Formats: sequence, C-alpha cells, structure tokens
Amino acid sequence: MKSDRSKRRHRDKIYELLLSLCLMVLVSFAFPRLSWIGLLGYALIALLLTQLVMIRKETLTLGDRLYQLLGLGALSALLLWQITPIRWVVSGVPLVLTWSVLVGWSVIRLVERLSQERRVTSGLLMGAAAGYLLLGLTAGLVMSAVETIQPGSFAPLNMLQESASGANATVLMKLNDFSQINYFAFICLTTVGLGDIQPVLPASRILAVITGIIGPLYLAVVMGVLIGRYTNQVEEKDIFKHEDRR
Repeated sequence: MKSDRSKRRHRDKIYELLLSLCLMVLVSFAFPRLSWIGLLGYALIALLLTQLVMIRKETLTLGDRLYQLLGLGALSALLLWQITPIRWVVSGVPLVLTWSVLVGWSVIRLVERLSQERRVTSGLLMGAAAGYLLLGLTAGLVMSAVETIQPGSFAPLNMLQESASGANATVLMKLNDFSQINYFAFICLTTVGLGDIQPVLPASRILAVITGIIGPLYLAVVMGVLIGRYTNQVEEKDIFKHEDRR
C-alpha cells in the first residue's frame, strides 16, 4: 500500500514539475528580453521527460533506455542550436529531428499512463494539461529551428535580419522573434488562425498543418480518457451507496 502511494506521489510530482516548466516557458514569451528563461525551461523539460519512464516501472526495457538517450540527445541538440553561429543553419536539423521524435514519443507514453489511471485526480489533470502545452511549445521550438534553416519561412518574420551583432551572432542572441513564432505555434495548435503570421515556405506550411491536426486530436483522445475515468468513478460511488443501503 505504501509502495503504491509513493509511486502515485512520484508520478504526480513529475506531472506537476512538467506542467510548471511548461508554464514557465509560456510566460517567458511575454518578455522577449528574458527568452533565455524559456530556453532554460526547454532544457529542463528534456531532462524531466527522461523520468517519465520511471512511472510504474521497476526495471527499464531497451525501449526505455533508448527513450532516455533520445532525451539527452534532444538536450544536446538544443544546446548546440543555441551556441552555434546563426549562419550554421545545419545546427537546426538535429533539433527538429530529436525534439519531434522525443515529444511525439512522450505524448504517446503520457496518454498511455493517463489511460491506466482509475480515477480523475489532480495529477491526472496536470498530466493532461502538461501534454497539451508540451505539444505547443515543441511546435514553436521546431518552427523556430526551421526559420533558422530556411530564413523567411514565416511572414512577416525574419530572424536573420542584419544587426549590430554581426554575421557570427549565435542563435540565442538572434531570437528576437522566438516568442512570436511560439505564439503562431499555439495559434495553429488551437486552430484559431488569426492570420497575422503566415507560413510561406513548404516546410513551414506542413508544420502548421501538422500542428493544427495534432491539437484537436490530442484533446479528443484525452477528453475521452477523462470522461471515461470520471464516468467509472461516479458509477463506483453509486454502487457503493447502493450496497450501503442494503
């Protein structure tokens, strides 16, 4: 019994930390000069995602080990993308690949964990909310990397405009439009479509389409899980009440 409680607390703590980090990154977009806080949040998220395999598992499989290595690879790709000169456009390629696979795999794992829960708890709700925010943040990060690989992917943004920093400026110093691209990512995720920022090149357009599909799909799956768990919870309470009356 104690072991189940400790596992539940560990699981809820990871969900709580993941949601807190996602909110920290999201809030940092309101302050472009503090974009480094958001990038730090991304790095911590990559590390925390590797801990998702520890939920309800005593021994790790080969797939779990590969997942953890992928998390470390995503963290390395993020650091490489931040510190390399912006003219090294190839530094964005590993970022796009590792983060897309890592978060896609993470969301699948997260939904599987949520579907195994018997009751609707605060931990379950935090995990569901964290998964949705994580999709939007990852879409923004991938879109930002695509903008450095193919300048002009999003109009009217251009992250490669000349500045006093010079041609050897790093991506971290040049991310003046980082918050705007993340804003556009969430606009796509929620399918609002305000139209103030538009994808121009094929890669950016397909990213916008994929993000627009994933958002409602995630909500549909998670809402189905939550409604199913809540219905079972109510039915169990009704059964117990009926038995008590007898």
